[in-house]
Amino acid sequence: MFDFQKNCGLELVKDLVEGDSNLSRIYGFILYTEQDPYVAKVLRDDDFWNALDSVSGANWPIFAARPLSKGFYKRPSSNDLNSIGFMVRTWDEPCENIPVLHDFGLKNTEKLPLFIAFMWDDNDELNQVAIPITGRTVDDVYHSIEEIVKAITKAEAAVEPQYKRSVNVFRNIVTELDALNFRHMVMQRGKIAYRIYEFLNSFV
Repeated sequence: MFDFQKNCGLELVKDLVEGDSNLSRIYGFILYTEQDPYVAKVLRDDDFWNALDSVSGANWPIFAARPLSKGFYKRPSSNDLNSIGFMVRTWDEPCENIPVLHDFGLKNTEKLPLFIAFMWDDNDELNQVAIPITGRTVDDVYHSIEEIVKAITKAEAAVEPQYKRSVNVFRNIVTELDALNFRHMVMQRGKIAYRIYEFLNSFV
């Protein structure tokens, strides 16, 4: 895993790994904001960092940069008081975030924190897939990142050595992360349904 003390873009990542024949051409990037303190704590803890590094192994590196400034919703200015649009909030994104967000095809920081897996194919086209990092405690966030890293490592390991540097690796990873995301969605809906059931039961 690689930790950057300042924001970095994909071109810097590309320069760092260019020519390394030991890599599967798959890379991970942890993108988060100053409002994601538990992610920051996980990444700054050497024990957590080393544990994640041992899971990902040598074939696909993970990068992390310093947290971005979080964007926010704002209402139109007072000049628009007579406009029907006054009731519509708009997202205000700090301009310093734009280069990094643009690299990953993101419009804003609203859905951060994210773990992004990506690769450049033989045509130098960027392929990428993002999955949310979840958790409201340091341990939960660590387990969320660990689960993602394990899923990617499993998908990468399943590819035959002669195809390690092909786009097949990325396709396997997309399938694995889609399945992981689906499991999380089902679990979350189940929790919401149970809370509704408990709420309704309180009136019985």
